[in-house]
Amino acid sequence: MQSLNLSDESAVKTQEENILVNEEMLSYFTLINTWGIGQCVTILGLIVNGLNIVVFVKQGTRDSVNISLLGLSISDFGSLFFHFFANLCWTPSVMKMDLPFYPHHLMYYLVWEHIMFTRVTTGTTAWITLERCLCIVAPLKIKSIVTPRRTVTFIVVLYVIMMASVTPMFYTTRVAWMFDPRRNKSLLGVYKTANTGDIEKATFWSNNILPTIFFIFITVCTIVLVKALKKNAKWRGKTSSQKQGGMSNRDSKVVKMVTIISIVFISCYAPGTVVYIFLLVYPQLSYRGKQRNLLVAIMSILIHLEAINATANFFIYLAMSSKFKSTFRNMFCAGYSDMKEDIENTNP
Repeated sequence: MQSLNLSDESAVKTQEENILVNEEMLSYFTLINTWGIGQCVTILGLIVNGLNIVVFVKQGTRDSVNISLLGLSISDFGSLFFHFFANLCWTPSVMKMDLPFYPHHLMYYLVWEHIMFTRVTTGTTAWITLERCLCIVAPLKIKSIVTPRRTVTFIVVLYVIMMASVTPMFYTTRVAWMFDPRRNKSLLGVYKTANTGDIEKATFWSNNILPTIFFIFITVCTIVLVKALKKNAKWRGKTSSQKQGGMSNRDSKVVKMVTIISIVFISCYAPGTVVYIFLLVYPQLSYRGKQRNLLVAIMSILIHLEAINATANFFIYLAMSSKFKSTFRNMFCAGYSDMKEDIENTNP
């Protein structure tokens, strides 16, 4: 009997040693990526994307580029909105509060809503890079190919597809009252139906295959844009005439801005694409597998990178778009400009 207990203890110890991320290590990952730095970036992202939306609406929706950037800001704002509340649900102090629901159960819905909006961001970024590539390949036909109406249609269809892709997850999870013996009362939580496992797998594939295709497409288009910028720079070095070829100054600036947006996107989303491919060959790295903690730690980093990507665009617009900068200053810095002018006038 004693030898049996010793063997059981040895098996448990061996199993624990095989786990790459224990509970203590996981708490450090979540501390940084959800409760601390991650939440600060998320709040900043909500503020700046709100400003993006206001500025692009002010500029109007006659230009397809404006519509695409507005759609990108809306999807980024949506992903950060649900990310913010998911981070709150993960906070230990919130988990310890006497709430009428289980925060970690609510987080399940919030994360899937966040995923839906990030997928829309991926598709919208792909559309923006495609539009700029067509501007280079067929500059005379671009306005007839990519119209404001087609841009709106693409974004709407993209939302419909991505919403449909996550709907099965909401179907398999039902909200119900659950009795909590520790609190001696019932709390709102979610339970999963019997066929949840199969539906989760199908939803996982549908939510990763299309975004991966978009990611590859964005990478290819970005390479094309970088080469076009280099070619245009060489051309400008040889001639100053705008009538002999090359991109106009405005188109060149837009291409540069879209290229930077795409490079930041690739940098932030590339790790997620690599993890998705790795999951295909390492089934233990799953929410039901032995390396669940490792997956949660990785996901906390990936979501943090997504928040960085959603936040960075505002600063790219300010640095590279004179039109955006001018509209932003006129809307939000007019009082400061007037005050500065008054000071200069009173102190010659």
